[in-house]
Amino acid sequence: MEKGAKVLVVDDEKRICHNVKKILSKNNFQVTEAINAADALEKMAKESFSLLISDIVMPDMNGLELLKLVKNEWPLTKAVMMTAYASTDTAVKAIRLGALDYIPKPFTPEELRETVDRAFSDNIVEYKTPPEEKEAINIIDVDIPFDQDEVAKYTGKEYAKNIGPSDMPVIEVKMPEPLEGFCEMGNMVCDIFQKIGTTCKVGNKKGLCPQKKKKRAKKATGPDIKTLVGIDMPFSYQEVVSVTGPEYVDTLHGQGTAFIPYEQLKQNVEKMLARSSKNIDVDIPFDQDEVAKYTGDAYAKSIGPSDMPVIEVKGSESLEGFCEMGNMVCDIFQKLGATCKVGNKKSLCPQKKKKKAKKATGPDVRTLIGVDMPFDYNEVAAVTGLEYINNLQTGETGVRPYEELKKEFSRKTTEKQPEITHELMKEPGHRNILVIDDEVSVNNNIRKILIKKGYHVDQAVTKSEALEKVHSASYHLILLDLRIPGVKGLEMLKAVRDHRPEAKVIIITGYASIETAVETARMGAVDYLNKPFTPNEIRQATDNALRFAA
Repeated sequence: MEKGAKVLVVDDEKRICHNVKKILSKNNFQVTEAINAADALEKMAKESFSLLISDIVMPDMNGLELLKLVKNEWPLTKAVMMTAYASTDTAVKAIRLGALDYIPKPFTPEELRETVDRAFSDNIVEYKTPPEEKEAINIIDVDIPFDQDEVAKYTGKEYAKNIGPSDMPVIEVKMPEPLEGFCEMGNMVCDIFQKIGTTCKVGNKKGLCPQKKKKRAKKATGPDIKTLVGIDMPFSYQEVVSVTGPEYVDTLHGQGTAFIPYEQLKQNVEKMLARSSKNIDVDIPFDQDEVAKYTGDAYAKSIGPSDMPVIEVKGSESLEGFCEMGNMVCDIFQKLGATCKVGNKKSLCPQKKKKKAKKATGPDVRTLIGVDMPFDYNEVAAVTGLEYINNLQTGETGVRPYEELKKEFSRKTTEKQPEITHELMKEPGHRNILVIDDEVSVNNNIRKILIKKGYHVDQAVTKSEALEKVHSASYHLILLDLRIPGVKGLEMLKAVRDHRPEAKVIIITGYASIETAVETARMGAVDYLNKPFTPNEIRQATDNALRFAA
């Protein structure tokens, strides 16, 4: 660690700058503060700094844009980026633009010291991104993945230049000139201010406007509360009476609700019941006599609460010999004129019991596929074949053994895709991609997506298979999953970089973290995608990586 080294900390939050300075000053670093990128560039032009510690999300120019300029003008200056909006995307971009490390906020004093110590040690080496790739990392804002030139094509250069961190164009609004004699203390034009050119002594001394205080002290005028309906109803009795009448006002309470005495309510209800005694139903406001004029008395009388006429249905005459016990015509009942003794004694119909006791006929359940699938094995096999029936489970789904599926997958891969050869890879415009992922479904989906774009895609689902293909063939791009059985840490990425340093690498993982994003970027990964990702995201990442592939 370089004791006494000069450090420039850049953050639009002054509190953060002060805290970083306080922490590092205890370790004998000479710390200078800057509140924005422009201030930082001005100070770097006057003196040299060994380390730049910059926030990413800042107004006007963000930290990644500052980092890009600093590494172009002062390539020997080390850099560490910090942010409260940590993401794997900005972490990878920061490392590829030349930062040595990336620290999320909030951080402890110890975490900051360790990061700075690592930056000054030889344990971390800055990744040298080719200039053309650095130039491609050109974004308006850290959370807007649009190139400024691309936006300018559709909106114009003036609009694109004005876009700020809020994703909206920053419009300059000129403030009106201050009014003559305007006093900030009273927030008004003041005659005293106009005379002496400053706020009065009383205002400066007490921090209060004496003229406003006088206005507040004036007695408030208003109506006589004794004439109001209620304290929360600022209406005069006479005014309300002229509109509603004295009866309404007499029963009016302070809450704005007219109160009717119980006796009056009782009389009103009796009148209402007398009027509605001939109503068909409470929800049918028609008089029964009125309905009868149009439909007839018989219809009107039969109307019930459901608004439909109630029709009387007469039951048919009882059948001769009909036994209620068995709910059927019974020969015993016909002879005896009564239910049999057994029925009366046990309250059960012996004839119905005999019918239930008969053995039910049906297929032999031992020959069925399943209890919920009433199909005979032999019948289904005649239509589908023995292979299907052997793999059929109770859930009506055919499940094929893993080994059989693996063989089928290998066969289809061999049939549809020719073996990669060096002659094939020398073809002009041919782009070869290797997808390394132990999840077969994810691997196949990526292959399908990229084949539609015209890329030649090879696949590997195990460690040994991946190493064999990396050693035997050349690829322009490798999409690598970090979690593969038998692989420790970033072992597979190291193997890829050692044997195929010319290949671009995109990390695809369901276990994303800032730490792995930083480490993989240091080892040369050009992008870092979190699972699950959309087809458009995988296409865009692939296209961007292959723009600079050898």
